[in-house]
Amino acid sequence: MNSSATDPIVGIDLGTTNSVVAGVVNGKAQILAEDGEQILPSIVGFDSQDKMITGVVAQNQLAAFPERTVASVKRKMGSDEKISVADHSFSPQEISAMILRRLVDRASRVLGQPVSRAVITVPAFFDENQRQATREAGLLAGLKVERIINEPTAATLVYHAGEESRKHIVVYDFGGGTFDVSVVRFEMGVVEVLSSKGNTLLGGDDLDQLLVDHIAVEFYKLHKIDLRDQLTTRYRLLQACEAAKRTLSQAVSADIVEEFIAEKDGNPLNLNVTVSRSEFETMIKPLIDQTLENVDAALRDAQLSLDKIDDLVLVGGSTRIPLVEQRLTEEFKLNPSRAVDPDLAVALGAATQAAMLGGASIGPVLVDITGHTLGIEVMEGFSGFSPQLAFSPIIRRNSPLPASFEEVYSRMHEEQKSVFIHVLQGESKEIERNRSIGQITLDLDTGDNLSDDINVRFDLTLDGILKVTATQPDTGKSRELVIDNALSNLQGDNRDRAVKRLGTLFQSSDEISGGARMIEQPDQNNIENEDEAADAPIANLDQFPEAAALLKKYKALTNIPADDLEDVKTVSSELQKSIAAKDTVRVTSLSEELDDILFYLEN
Repeated sequence: MNSSATDPIVGIDLGTTNSVVAGVVNGKAQILAEDGEQILPSIVGFDSQDKMITGVVAQNQLAAFPERTVASVKRKMGSDEKISVADHSFSPQEISAMILRRLVDRASRVLGQPVSRAVITVPAFFDENQRQATREAGLLAGLKVERIINEPTAATLVYHAGEESRKHIVVYDFGGGTFDVSVVRFEMGVVEVLSSKGNTLLGGDDLDQLLVDHIAVEFYKLHKIDLRDQLTTRYRLLQACEAAKRTLSQAVSADIVEEFIAEKDGNPLNLNVTVSRSEFETMIKPLIDQTLENVDAALRDAQLSLDKIDDLVLVGGSTRIPLVEQRLTEEFKLNPSRAVDPDLAVALGAATQAAMLGGASIGPVLVDITGHTLGIEVMEGFSGFSPQLAFSPIIRRNSPLPASFEEVYSRMHEEQKSVFIHVLQGESKEIERNRSIGQITLDLDTGDNLSDDINVRFDLTLDGILKVTATQPDTGKSRELVIDNALSNLQGDNRDRAVKRLGTLFQSSDEISGGARMIEQPDQNNIENEDEAADAPIANLDQFPEAAALLKKYKALTNIPADDLEDVKTVSSELQKSIAAKDTVRVTSLSEELDDILFYLEN
């Protein structure tokens, strides 16, 4: 991605329920709010005119038109599930890209200049596929994703930032869709993450569902109608329960009232139920207990006892629930810290890290860890006539980043002509209980003077990009796998089509209000063919010096292989059109693509 080194880098908390963008202004991390709105609901939809809507507008239509609205997409990141909304079908990355794009447009307007670089946060227990799906979403939104960092880690960057003495802190991050806990050490201006645990399928959404199920069961007892059967009534009930949950954080009881929520024998039925805080706490106690089990496990991994913890930091909206604070206070014998709004701390920390990457010194140095063990599938012997397969760890969970480890394995027999390297992520010895994240095959030379050794090296970057290298040391033969894309269905032409489709959706959206990056595409009908476009003078070229340099480099190339010529011509032509249109998002995306192609051609 060819962004200027002076371009601002923002921090984005891409949340399950809400998302936030922050930046450093005058040396201080600030939420980039617009019209007083600091938080953007992580909801996307299409209105009756099939125009894309996001945030509060989409949230307002969720209960009435759930088939035209999608929420909590973060839980689907890293999967290949298609999401149907209105008459459209999207990948989770595309839905997330819509949210990211809206946040970046907001940041551009607030800062008064285009924004194309970001640090994006993810749950500490996101696996590699989920992290790379988040990176993919950023790319689709036209962003250069400078770094993916863990949400609880980001939050620590806005606590105790100026202290030099050693402190051990537990960050308890309970959001709308995920739970994480990290144990962190502060010392001499360095934040070192010692351990992390979590559950990517445990959050405020699950607490809401418990209340929904409780109310639905009680309603069924009275009327023999299940409010969860109909999509519209289910979402009406869900929104009412979400509101009741928030009320119960302040009051000892909450009324759940929905008029005409159902009909029986031609008569309308109303919902009018009162739920006490004690009832709600009884429902959710098992889930809160699960979070505390993760806290205990993280402390064991960090080799720290409760009496060694100096501070307990609460992050995420679900930490406002009184039972959560009560249980944590009982466990730690500490009053939790709420110096920073739990909904905003992650974005502020991401902005602090973004400023550090941009060269500013406004926060501590961050030393993060990997949340999962990475390794390969190996054969340990035979069970009868069947091979006995097992998971062999190479980079273990909680290893500091960046991490590089190498292990030596043996081929099964002297005449073996290839080895299959199956890369896995997880904590179990059993193959099937871990997650497959990639595979490569290394062809081998055979001979009497060659050893059986195969070296496998894992290199994991700060960004969470994993490079796997398998080598036959006697011959130097090697194969390399870079796991930097979660899913293959959004690469190459498919990714370019997704970018174009998202650009079209944003251009037709009624929510656009003069954002610096919402530029209408020009009419290209007067350009008869791509060769003419390539040779014609390009308007606005001086406004995109990095892109101009890439085009100049491309035109200077000779002897481009025929197999690559069509691709590079297409990308170059699209880039020129985007420059003429002053479409910053497309210029950024296509510049990255052209840069990758040129790098390949030159090497």
